[in-house]
Amino acid sequence: MFRRLESISRHAMTVAGWCYLLITVLICFDIGARRLLGFSTEATTELTGYLMAIGMSWGLAGTLFDRGHVRIDVLVQKLPLQVRVWLHLLSLGALLVASLFFVYGALSLAKDSWDFGATDLSTLRMPMVIPQGLWAAGLVLLLLTGVALLARALRQLSTGQADAMDRMLMARTYEDEAAETLEAVSEAQAQMSPPVAAAAPLATPATRPVGAPK
Repeated sequence: MFRRLESISRHAMTVAGWCYLLITVLICFDIGARRLLGFSTEATTELTGYLMAIGMSWGLAGTLFDRGHVRIDVLVQKLPLQVRVWLHLLSLGALLVASLFFVYGALSLAKDSWDFGATDLSTLRMPMVIPQGLWAAGLVLLLLTGVALLARALRQLSTGQADAMDRMLMARTYEDEAAETLEAVSEAQAQMSPPVAAAAPLATPATRPVGAPK
């Protein structure tokens, strides 16, 4: 279940990236249409708002797996391991409580939109339950990811794997960021510089003196 959630979160992050790319395309198209063609879509603001909310919520779970959320851990890193693990659990528990409130509020909002048949005010007249439901789905995925991480952390703590738990929940350090950057640069260089096969030297005809018989 843990691996499946991690895989789903990776794919959700890909969807989040496409959402932000589509936001850029819509804004550029709207600007170009207004300047060059003299018209506006009149729905760009609503669509980009929906895409931003969906991209944000769908990227939360994958960021949690990658330990990418912002944490104030200046003192935590200097504490002994036996204290750090309990602070990790406290931090994860606080995240779960906050996520539970977010999920409750998002699902309640989507349900109200469904019950009242609410639509947006743009020319699209999109049912609000669609973007709100997609936004709530990302928050539900964050909550499930937090529960899975908490279950694994408790199991690691009970089996004496405090180091593994610390590595799983500790915020990313500058060494982690530097190693990831170097790895990405190496992969990019490998893709840009395909291996060149060694070519056999071309055979050249033997030289002969001028006027020598053939």
